[in-house]
Amino acid sequence: MKVRFSIRGVEAVQAFLRSVPYGATKVALAAFSEYIVGNKSHGLRHPDPYKYASRAKAYGYTGAKFENGARVPAGYFSAKQFRYVAAITHGFKDRGSKRTGESTDAWQAVPRNDGYRYTLTNNTPGGYWTRDETRQARQLGNVGWRKVSDVLADNYLGGIRAAIAAVNAYLKSKK
Repeated sequence: MKVRFSIRGVEAVQAFLRSVPYGATKVALAAFSEYIVGNKSHGLRHPDPYKYASRAKAYGYTGAKFENGARVPAGYFSAKQFRYVAAITHGFKDRGSKRTGESTDAWQAVPRNDGYRYTLTNNTPGGYWTRDETRQARQLGNVGWRKVSDVLADNYLGGIRAAIAAVNAYLKSKK
């Protein structure tokens, strides 16, 4: 499972890139993409704050029943799934956040077309389930994970500022 995201259709970014002097487009795209990928304080590598959300809240009652006709608790799609999760969690005393940061650290900006295009990628299963536009798990959305488009919307102005600074530094070095 892989998350790939190309920035298209964001008018402010496209207008900025049209205004960049000839020859500095690669520098602007690299700076913008790296800003969107970000670090621990902003961008896709910034872990969203953790909050608890139960499976029952995310999925509700699904209509699943045990073999004896009793209802499976809310949040589970089958009796088999309920037993599987119960077997996994049996014995765990701490049910708090177990985030490792592996998924958020895996975001990268991959240059294409000689640096005139960038694709933002995350090759971990966690990136797929936490940030993908169409396949984000409902419970993870309730926990607080924002989709890629939401992160982009929150960070594209900062990305433009980073690109302007990079272009100015590039032009200053060429004079």
